[in-house]
Amino acid sequence: MSPLTLAFAGAGLTGFALGAYFSATGKLEMGVILMGLGLVFQVISLVRLKRAKMQGKQ
Repeated sequence: MSPLTLAFAGAGLTGFALGAYFSATGKLEMGVILMGLGLVFQVISLVRLKRAKMQGKQ
């Protein structure tokens, strides 16, 4: 697994966690934005994992 994929996954988890924290503490708009970005980073990392898996089969 490449370091960039791990970075995307870590950024996704961190962004989602920070978004949940901000949403719970009253900064709803910032929380929703961070949660959305966290989910985007998670999707990017999952796509990279799927591509790496497909290249490994060839």
